[in-house]
Amino acid sequence: MYESAREFFEAASAAAREADRIGRELDAMGERAGSLGGGGFEPRVRSTPEPDRMAGRVAAMVDRTDMLARRMDEDYRLIDAACRVLYGADNRSGLYALVGWPADAIYHHYLALHTWEATAVLVNYTPRYVQDRVAWALDMADANGQMWTELGRGMAET
Repeated sequence: MYESAREFFEAASAAAREADRIGRELDAMGERAGSLGGGGFEPRVRSTPEPDRMAGRVAAMVDRTDMLARRMDEDYRLIDAACRVLYGADNRSGLYALVGWPADAIYHHYLALHTWEATAVLVNYTPRYVQDRVAWALDMADANGQMWTELGRGMAET
């Protein structure tokens, strides 16, 4: 499906950004839900001819929430697949077993959405060195293929 590990992690990064955006939108929708129709005890004069205006607004909000939740689930499936490549299904193998800390740098940059500078601080190297090691790690993943990388097995072991 993806031509390279870099393309795969860039897609996972896009999914992480989209999931973050959807999460903020769902939070905002929840805030707005409290103000869908101000209640009160005073009699009101209805200025709209549509008696079910509130029901329509609620139904639209529920439909939008469901659609966003489905999209977020799709995003998290890709993010989970990227984590399996990095750390394996057991969180002890994957690319990390093959290359060490560059797998963490891939996680921080592509999935946690940190800049290269912030990622470099987290792994305690210079940004340029981190980028070089990440490129090497992605090449390693390409050479091994996704299945062997998830298992944390190198080409010599296959």
